[in-house]
Amino acid sequence: MIKKAVHENLGEIVQVLEEVKVHMLNKGIDQWDEEYPNRLILAQDIDNCEAFIYEDQGELLAYMTLNEKYDDEYNDLDWKTSSPFIVVHRLFVKPAAQGRGISSKMIEYVEQYASICSYRSIRLDAYSLNNTGNVVYLKKGYARVGEVYFRKGKFYCYEKAIEGS
Repeated sequence: MIKKAVHENLGEIVQVLEEVKVHMLNKGIDQWDEEYPNRLILAQDIDNCEAFIYEDQGELLAYMTLNEKYDDEYNDLDWKTSSPFIVVHRLFVKPAAQGRGISSKMIEYVEQYASICSYRSIRLDAYSLNNTGNVVYLKKGYARVGEVYFRKGKFYCYEKAIEGS
């Protein structure tokens, strides 16, 4: 169900992203817009072999990017683990499929991936007004280590150590 994205998936990924943006705006969350994320960024994720999709019966329902890249703002936070770590970016689930545990499955996949690849931890940030996302990360055992400010405002930063690393 979860696999690396290929360029043939790009159109469907962008379509789902646009649905997510509208859904978030309707809930008063202006986290994403035409500037970020966009088709070019998603294509670069695929080019870099960092894009992952969740499909069910041939339908693309979720997307995320995994890599070791992070913004400079991360340097000022009190992370509990050292390198190497992996960072989750742009995790989104098609609105019609939300509430079915897909984001939890994506997070579980990241944890397995991180363990197999010998990462010491997983790091990510979530928009402060995205209550659903923040609740999911806390429920999955991620510790909030601080906050950073990006173009759209305040983001909470989370980390989870990988057992056995």
